[in-house]
Amino acid sequence: MSRRVPGVLTATWLLAGVLATTGCEVRAGEGDFSIDWAGGRASDTWTRTYDVAPGGRLEVINTNGEILAEASPGGAVEIRVERTARATSEDAARDLLDKTQMREEASRDRVRVETISPRLRMGGVSAKFVVRVPPGVHVDLRTVNGGVRLDNVGGEVRATTTNGGVKGRVAGVSLLDARTTNGGVDLQVTGPVTADGKVTLSSVNGGVRLAVPGDTRADVHARCVNGRVSVSDLPLDSGGESSRRRLDGAINGGGARIDLQTTNGGVAISRS
Repeated sequence: MSRRVPGVLTATWLLAGVLATTGCEVRAGEGDFSIDWAGGRASDTWTRTYDVAPGGRLEVINTNGEILAEASPGGAVEIRVERTARATSEDAARDLLDKTQMREEASRDRVRVETISPRLRMGGVSAKFVVRVPPGVHVDLRTVNGGVRLDNVGGEVRATTTNGGVKGRVAGVSLLDARTTNGGVDLQVTGPVTADGKVTLSSVNGGVRLAVPGDTRADVHARCVNGRVSVSDLPLDSGGESSRRRLDGAINGGGARIDLQTTNGGVAISRS
């Protein structure tokens, strides 16, 4: 014989009433119980085109969302941002989207675009950037929660994230700097690395992998704490220190400086 407990029934009906009035979604799974307070959704697309001189710089600063940068044969920088807001209702989500700023500074030598969203306890805004970059324009791409993807951009390339990886292909570079905290770095250089160039790839929790053309001349310095360092299909002279977790050596006699490091993960360099 079962007995009903008034307190439990009262609490259940009260919770049901709150959820009905706030539009929240209740999801019960295998042994878990969660409430999605952000039941409302709104989205839009923000686009811009900028005329940037060769040698100019493009800076993209995001908080929640990935950044994709791809090479463009055209003469202008093109930016498309797909923004999505989530809140307790559709009206609240639309209001949140309207309050999200796209701060921009633009000149022939430098373009800077930054997403600034209101601080909320519930809900938020994510922004996915798709950037098309013509030859000769340097890029500096930064996000916090999201990955960075590179598709044949070149010159000076900087990519930074906290929670997400940095991956893709990079054309010939004079400077390549890619860093993350939680995620891996996996990049392939398809063009030449200049003799005085510098490549720096680093992670804390994730592997670091770099592929370069077989004729690349570089001095390599690789470090990891929990993992191993490996070099494959490249003529390496390990005249310096060499161990399972540490490597100092030269490829094709040395030249550009390549620094690779991670804490939790392996480090690998190979032929592209």
